Amino acid sequence: MANGIDSDFAYQSADDEIDLRELWSIIWAGRIKIIAITAIFAIASVIYALSLPNMYKSEMILAPAQTDNKGGMGALAAQYGGLAAMAGINLGGGDNSRIDQAVELMKSWPFLEAFWQQHNLKPQIMAVKGWDKKNNRLIYDTDIYNPETKAWAMEVDEGEEPEPTSYETYKELSKMLSISHDAKSGMLTIAIEHYSPPIAFKWVGLLKEEINSFYQQQDMQEAHKNINYLKAKIAETNITEMQSVFYNMIESQTKTLMLAEVSEQYLIKTIVPAKVPEKKSKPKRALFCVLGVMLGGMFSIAFVLVRHFVKNIE
Repeated sequence: MANGIDSDFAYQSADDEIDLRELWSIIWAGRIKIIAITAIFAIASVIYALSLPNMYKSEMILAPAQTDNKGGMGALAAQYGGLAAMAGINLGGGDNSRIDQAVELMKSWPFLEAFWQQHNLKPQIMAVKGWDKKNNRLIYDTDIYNPETKAWAMEVDEGEEPEPTSYETYKELSKMLSISHDAKSGMLTIAIEHYSPPIAFKWVGLLKEEINSFYQQQDMQEAHKNINYLKAKIAETNITEMQSVFYNMIESQTKTLMLAEVSEQYLIKTIVPAKVPEKKSKPKRALFCVLGVMLGGMFSIAFVLVRHFVKNIE
């Protein structure tokens, strides 16, 4: 019985060896085709990689700006938080939660739409196809946008506008923007990737200014509203203890108002400033070339083997 198993195993091994030798002989016979096809793939991948424009990334690292200023207000929120909540008044606190909110806000469609509209960035988002490093100017796709007449030139169906829609612009800008928040350290990283290094650098700074301005204006409006509300409540009550509570709340809101009026870096402050990038972030041209050679090699070997076996069948 054992001899029978050994003989079967030996026969199978010999058969496998013959198959491998046959495959190798087929590949060797078709080596010229394999080399030629692989070379074509390699050349095509090099041409494709070189045709891709460079992209540059500028990033900024930030931290919560008000961490050191929340002590008194945090204590007040802990003491009178329930009463303030019933009155619809926000006494502050919770920097990390505000940063989380800011991250989601900066990624949102309405915020980004207001951002590109305020700074007239839609052509730079949707119509730029490269950057002239020598002359430091953007290269526009004139089939989409004419920078001289400042008119959109896309061919569209009758009744449609040549200008990209708000949603299309939002999706394109979202690809350029990356935001991450480390909840443990509190650090926030904002990065923009664009064809132009100066634009990537500029937009990162503008985003920081816009989010600070948004929360600054929001808190100032809320503080004014809350102060007026609390003053009205003081006038309505004769209870000394309640008046004292309301005065403390007014003091808290006044601090918020003063801080908002004088702080340029209201919500987030710069830890590591952005720089104009000097090296491209993508494309990874070497990777494209390696993948092209690998794909060409696999395709050419498969082609030679399939062609050989098809001929044998015929």
